[in-house]
Amino acid sequence: MRVIVLIAAIFCFFHTDLFAQKRVGGKMLKGYDVIYPFKNGRAKVIKNGKMGYIDMQGEEIIKPEFDQVYPFEKGMARVENLGKLGLINEAGEILLDPIYDYIGTAKEGLVIVTRNNKKGLVKITGPSPENIEYLVDVRD
Repeated sequence: MRVIVLIAAIFCFFHTDLFAQKRVGGKMLKGYDVIYPFKNGRAKVIKNGKMGYIDMQGEEIIKPEFDQVYPFEKGMARVENLGKLGLINEAGEILLDPIYDYIGTAKEGLVIVTRNNKKGLVKITGPSPENIEYLVDVRD
């Protein structure tokens, strides 16, 4: 029995990419380190240590280029790079560059942001970067 477990462990060690394969939309996805379960029509993926999202057809909707991606809320998701937060929309467009220490939850289109111990206020009136207005700007 120990021999079988040892062989299985060695096989898993040298073939870890097998566990990141998944059949999605009729095709086998390969090349991802991790494919998380689908939620609301998209799944978080990790590729070369960076995170993004794929859709139900297996197409990348958010390229894996972030250190961390968080769940979508009201059509937006927080993303993190080098410990700084930003916001993206469902098309993967950056609404707020990842330069903030904190980004609050959007309420009635208003988002509180913090950067370098300064608080700012951003108004988001739509799903594209053109719909961003800095009411109190803390960008350099």
